[in-house]
Amino acid sequence: MDDSLAGVLNCIDTKKSFILEAGAGSGKTWTLIESLKHLTIKHGDFLEKHGKFIVCITYTNVAKKEIINRINNNELVLVLTIHEFLWLIIKSFQTELKEELINYNLATKNPIELLKNKLEGKSIDYKQYGRNFEEGDISHEHVIEFSGKLFEKYPKIFRLVYNKYPYIFIDEYQDTDPITINLIINYLLKGNENKIVIGFFGDSMQKIYNSGIGKIYNASLETITKTTNFRCSIAVIDLLAKIRPSLIQTPSGKNLPGQLFFIHSNSSTNSFSINYQKGLEWLINHNKWDLKKTKILMLTHKNIANFQGYENLLNVYNKITFYRDRLFQIDEIFIKFFCNKVEKIIYNYNQKLYSEFIRLLAIEGFKIKSHNDKSKIKLLIKELEEIRNVNKVKDVYKFVITKQILNKPIAIEDFESEIYGENLTERQMKKREFYEELMNIDYSEIIKLNNFVQEFTPFSTKHGVKGAEFENVLIIIDDASWNQYNFNEVFSGNDNKLARFERTLNLLYVCCSRSKDKLALLCLSPLENTSLERIRDWFGDQCVYDISNISN
Repeated sequence: MDDSLAGVLNCIDTKKSFILEAGAGSGKTWTLIESLKHLTIKHGDFLEKHGKFIVCITYTNVAKKEIINRINNNELVLVLTIHEFLWLIIKSFQTELKEELINYNLATKNPIELLKNKLEGKSIDYKQYGRNFEEGDISHEHVIEFSGKLFEKYPKIFRLVYNKYPYIFIDEYQDTDPITINLIINYLLKGNENKIVIGFFGDSMQKIYNSGIGKIYNASLETITKTTNFRCSIAVIDLLAKIRPSLIQTPSGKNLPGQLFFIHSNSSTNSFSINYQKGLEWLINHNKWDLKKTKILMLTHKNIANFQGYENLLNVYNKITFYRDRLFQIDEIFIKFFCNKVEKIIYNYNQKLYSEFIRLLAIEGFKIKSHNDKSKIKLLIKELEEIRNVNKVKDVYKFVITKQILNKPIAIEDFESEIYGENLTERQMKKREFYEELMNIDYSEIIKLNNFVQEFTPFSTKHGVKGAEFENVLIIIDDASWNQYNFNEVFSGNDNKLARFERTLNLLYVCCSRSKDKLALLCLSPLENTSLERIRDWFGDQCVYDISNISN
């Protein structure tokens, strides 16, 4: 048992709330899992007997699934997102929630008339996406705001929480918004220190979302630090120490030696794409990089979409925030239909996974019982492949529905009925415009998006890899792509815009620390001389290359 885990378990057993500050690659998730296992083994009987539960709050649904799997779906542990947890606490206070919703509505720019009357006989419910106040449906931002109001007005809520959930762990605490952290520390914990244990697991340096709190300052919390790096190569660990001198990590003893590369384009007049291709080919041809074992990190989905060829699809979804946010989760009705149905059927057929292929068709009512059925579906799939490679989205959509390969989902039927009705609202007109633009995009863009989401390509956004690890990592820097980040300012030490400086420094730390072996940064935007000086200091002169001087 390492010292940091021993410290966490001691806090748990002595009813002391804590922060685990875990540097990149130090095994934060392992410590979290071991802490949960310790609780279920040592205190499980007591918790079960008294109807109490351990709560583990996660930032993403991906992390939620991983934790559930690693604790073998133990029923004593409720693994929830912060919105699910807060809703679990407040959902039974229906009268109070209705009052908060009515007050909230009155304070909006265009309040719904007679909302109080419209809510009679209806329950307030939390919907993950979208809101409909007239039906009592609230969204995630309202859950946090209403929780704060109820916590402030009704202290009895705290008793319900610590009586039923005496242990609460927050994973990736640095990405949790300050309002939520305030609710947890200043309402749940304050004054109840001997009744509840709250554990914050994360790393303040890995805060890369604007909404996150970053560092927590609270004297009542014991800080435990993890400094061993089990993931990164020696070369990368040395670089991380220069990026983050406040936390010096030590190798675990099984780390690879590793290699560093920094390629800049200061003296090049070539285009972004030419320099990108040249740098990538040089790494592959002259430095034995295996692209299959490499993750290429770009700052924005727009960059990746341009490289991968689905920029028109992204542009359509970007017009409506509600749909854009669900695009890459494959959780929007049309993208779900094409990626989870059409593309899955094609994939299983081409991979000769015929039992799964037949199962997917059977769900849709297309059953293969005879040789004629086999011949029919073979011809249909061949025709579908031809259409999807050269035609529009609307052509693929029409084909799979009219040929009865797939059923039209009820959600899509409802959507189409809504946008082609009479007296459309402005919102409905926007939805109709979205639908018509989507249908006129080349279907090949859906294929390319699906390849990205299913990780059939080496690309990822820099934000999409926190917590992950890869053998080799290539980071693409382009300060022109997003004004929220500026790597030239970080390398030059220019912190005049402190928030942007810290946000970029954190992102650099997160990205570099994903690599288990080789790490390369390819900078395709200009760098100041002071930046190049620091880069040579951090990476070493021998690891810094001018793209104009390398040859393939």
